[in-house]
Amino acid sequence: MSCDHPEDEQAAPSLAIAIDLPDKVLHDLAARIAELLADRDAAALPSPWLTPPAAAAYLGCSRDRLYKLTAAKAIPFRRKQGGQGILFHRDELDAWVEAAYEPDGCAL
Repeated sequence: MSCDHPEDEQAAPSLAIAIDLPDKVLHDLAARIAELLADRDAAALPSPWLTPPAAAAYLGCSRDRLYKLTAAKAIPFRRKQGGQGILFHRDELDAWVEAAYEPDGCAL
């Protein structure tokens, strides 16, 4: 569609329905919709725990660099008890970046 020819654009048909409902029904309906939306939003959140490849991608560094930082205990990570698996928490990585890199340039 071109901005030069507004007559070419067709308006989408709309349908309006008016229903008179008691306030209690409207309140209960609104509460149920809010509950469903909250459940959907909670389920859509990604896990804050990152595997080493995901943490490296999140930080924009190589996997080797990430492992060097963990070996030097220079970056926050969690080691599985009695195992070799490690995980990184997104919030801890954000705090580490904030502390390790000073802002430079104009302030917002």
